[in-house]
Amino acid sequence: MSSMTELRVLHAGTAPTGISRRELAKALLAAVAAGTVLSFSSTAHPVYKHLLSGTLLDSADVHLSSATSEPLFLSAEELHALDILSDAMIPGAHRARAAVFIDLLLSADSPEVQHRFLASLAQFASHSQQKYHVRIEALTPVQLNDLLIEWSAPEFAQHADFNHLKDWIVGAYYSSELGMRELGWTPDRVFTTFPGCNDSDTHK
Repeated sequence: MSSMTELRVLHAGTAPTGISRRELAKALLAAVAAGTVLSFSSTAHPVYKHLLSGTLLDSADVHLSSATSEPLFLSAEELHALDILSDAMIPGAHRARAAVFIDLLLSADSPEVQHRFLASLAQFASHSQQKYHVRIEALTPVQLNDLLIEWSAPEFAQHADFNHLKDWIVGAYYSSELGMRELGWTPDRVFTTFPGCNDSDTHK
């Protein structure tokens, strides 16, 4: 999956230490701004805005600490499909609970953003039905990989939907401790710059 190669990196295998999502997001966006790690398709993407919201990120720490937290916006079926899709795009996303984090972010967003996300997820589900006659949850790993290869091709009709979902998943996973460690971050490695602001207290 050539266009997905940038997302596939070896896991450090280090257990999370409880660093706050706010600090992790700050480090991620500083590294993105410096051009030292992967970038988003656009800084106008909703997930980028959420990674600047300290209050929302603080609530995510509480929400994600519960292994049995109920979906806040997505249906249980949609959340399960997103979890599968996320882990197929970025191995480890399930362990980092990226789908649960995205669900939280969506619950705090506008109806327009929510509709755009659901439309992209529905496009993938429809493609799965058309090609393999099964829902996302029933796809084999090979089938799922083949669909993602198709979707990631720039000439594919729904490529914009692929990029839209990918940015949500990239933001959710790489703002987790597992994701940041894959990018080479450690608790004693501090990024000193932050995109557009030198005072994290203004992002609340």
